[in-house]
Amino acid sequence: AFLKEAVIDFLTENSEEATEKISFSDVPGHVMKDLLVAVSRREKGKQKERNQDENNFTTMRVSELRMQLTKERLDVDGSR
Repeated sequence: AFLKEAVIDFLTENSEEATEKISFSDVPGHVMKDLLVAVSRREKGKQKERNQDENNFTTMRVSELRMQLTKERLDVDGSR
């Protein structure tokens, strides 16, 4: 999960170069959804500093989800 998240973050940070050099024609739909979530997360980053929503699990990073589970004293099994 961390590697996938790191790749997605890299693609969103370098989106212009990625769109020029990478073919996305064979990318599975679930990966496209993950890319959109990452873009949304970046856009909402500014809003998060002003108004943090601790229950928006859809756009949380893996590490944030794990912290929430620990905070609630729930088990973390390593999957998202």
